[in-house]
Amino acid sequence: MVFRRSSRQDRVQHALAAAVYEGDRRARERVERWWAAGGDDREKVWRGAWFLLSAASFRFGNHEQPARVAPVLEFLLEPDPTSTYRPQVRLTACLPQTAADPPSGVYLGDPYVQRIVEAAVGFPDEGLRQRLADLLAGTDQPGLLDALEVAVRPYARPGHRFIGTAPAGRDARQDMWLGEQGALLRIVLANPELPRPPADPGDVDLALLAVLKQRPDLLPAFDQGALAGRLVEYAGTDLPEDALDLCRHALRGFTSPKAVAVVCDQAVLGNPEAAAAARDAGYRSAWTSGLLLLTRQFDAYREHDPDGRVLQLACALDKPEIREDTVVGLVLALLDTDPPEDVAAAVRRSLRDLGAGTGDSMQDLRRLWMRRGVLARAVKLEPEAVAAVVDAGYLPEDDERALLPLLFLTEQFDRYDREDPDGTKLRAALAERRHPYEHEHFRTVAERNGRDDPWPPYEPPPERYRSGVHVTTWPSSMGGGGHSFGGYP
Repeated sequence: MVFRRSSRQDRVQHALAAAVYEGDRRARERVERWWAAGGDDREKVWRGAWFLLSAASFRFGNHEQPARVAPVLEFLLEPDPTSTYRPQVRLTACLPQTAADPPSGVYLGDPYVQRIVEAAVGFPDEGLRQRLADLLAGTDQPGLLDALEVAVRPYARPGHRFIGTAPAGRDARQDMWLGEQGALLRIVLANPELPRPPADPGDVDLALLAVLKQRPDLLPAFDQGALAGRLVEYAGTDLPEDALDLCRHALRGFTSPKAVAVVCDQAVLGNPEAAAAARDAGYRSAWTSGLLLLTRQFDAYREHDPDGRVLQLACALDKPEIREDTVVGLVLALLDTDPPEDVAAAVRRSLRDLGAGTGDSMQDLRRLWMRRGVLARAVKLEPEAVAAVVDAGYLPEDDERALLPLLFLTEQFDRYDREDPDGTKLRAALAERRHPYEHEHFRTVAERNGRDDPWPPYEPPPERYRSGVHVTTWPSSMGGGGHSFGGYP
């Protein structure tokens, strides 16, 4: 049998293991000598340390062996005056310049930089965890800074809200402040090298660090449209008050047309922070009449839309993110807030002038979609929508089954009685398709007008659907006892 001599990397790794795990003095001397020699010798010690960390499942969930990870980390945290980064320890002397995971790290001993950050917020040994946190809070090593930015990104993005964790009236991103995330936040807030100018202007997640650390000078380096959308979101959370002030100030100071458009769109869609920013900054958009109306700038609206064409002007927009149905809902909601009489009259004129156009242009399609929006709200008994449908004579154009329910719910009984004198057609239509409607609405209209409720009575399902036997392909529910398979005993 031929025995192959172990490689130099294996010998270095074995010596390092003996030094850190067994306290072998001679092995330790050899490791120190190789480290001091630099070059290839140091590289083999460095890779050997990461081989040992991988073997101990460093930051690999429940598989991690903290008792075998800790001695290796202690070794890497020992001083090294040759390191060009803060603090001068072995770890910062050899780490790469980015946090990207190496494609063959497990096999070649390349470091996983991101796991250092994970250990700083979650390693079981409290003392070692704090040492790593202190290192990250003061380091200028580019790979570690990159790893910190990577760790922050998920908590900077729109995500779940947590009810009851914010002051009344606020919408919280409390997951940024709790548990391990709170420890991460303390590290990045303490590090003097963060935030950095973004390498990619579209990396708007990093704007959170600029907001939290009061660095408005970095905000122009981000894509301005994406930044505006993110700042609108942040302004509605319970970030610290100084961070909220920075967001609001930045929202009022945009000069980029793309950023102004984003703020105006969010204002039109009802975001209160965006509406306040648009009012204070005097922003104007492609749909200025709608912006002025929906942000309650009524004096300016009167000047800009004296003829009450706000919805017609919206039909000329090239903004697919602002849906016609949404616009109709916002305008109807405004009428429910008692605006000045002349403003309300102008808006009502616009609601009643959405009739069919002369062709199949995009503007005609948008008018159709707006009419559908008004009709949909009329059958839900929204008073302004009902009045607009009756006054303008809007009717469903592509669904004959919807005509009789609409006539009944909007109380157009002269025509309804001509179409369905005994009510049988409406009951048949509702029996066939109830899902767009609510029984309560029909009952309300019927009681108000002394009419019979047209809603068809409940009909039980056919006998074949009410069998007591339940058979599926799941063994526990077959044959009642879980002993049959595929429906067969």
